[in-house]
Amino acid sequence: MSDGYEQLAETVREVEQLQSESGLDKASVFNLHDLSFQTSLPEADIRRLLDGEPVESPRSGPAELARRIAFLRETRLTVDEHTGSRRQYTIVEIAAGSGMTPQWHGKLLNQSTPNIWHGAGLAKFFNVPMEYFTHTPPEALKRVLDSKVIPDLTALLKNPSEAVMNRHAMQIQLRLGDKELPPNLETALMAFVDAISQESSGP
Repeated sequence: MSDGYEQLAETVREVEQLQSESGLDKASVFNLHDLSFQTSLPEADIRRLLDGEPVESPRSGPAELARRIAFLRETRLTVDEHTGSRRQYTIVEIAAGSGMTPQWHGKLLNQSTPNIWHGAGLAKFFNVPMEYFTHTPPEALKRVLDSKVIPDLTALLKNPSEAVMNRHAMQIQLRLGDKELPPNLETALMAFVDAISQESSGP
């Protein structure tokens, strides 16, 4: 069975070709923060994978599964209905939303069992593919490049003139990725974008 490194290398070359055609900078296309968010891999590991270098294999099944679930809790936040601030989901909320008991979810986090038969429920709750819990590092990175980065670049390049006009907007989108901004920053960003839009469409 392939370890996934050769297939990843082919995908990276495809992205690099699209990046060259688009005129976008490499840091925007290969946004380490967003790629980490999508894969749970450390940014240092993603950098090595993009450079064609191997990374350390994941730990035992239960330990790695617990790490990936913990990463989801740390990065996929909800808004507290009382304070309006972002916070982590509680174990009770995750268990209820993914169809398991809090005790079973606790077992997963405590590495007590490698069973991931609740993986579909967890994937749906956190809005990630089932493969998030099973892919090796090169497979995980390839999945995100194939499903997110390449389609975004391809859509941008369908109209070359539009690609040039929207290059900087695309860089902002790629740099932000799926990062969740605090409500005040979201409001400020949208106000800034609206101001630019009005300026560009003025008389």
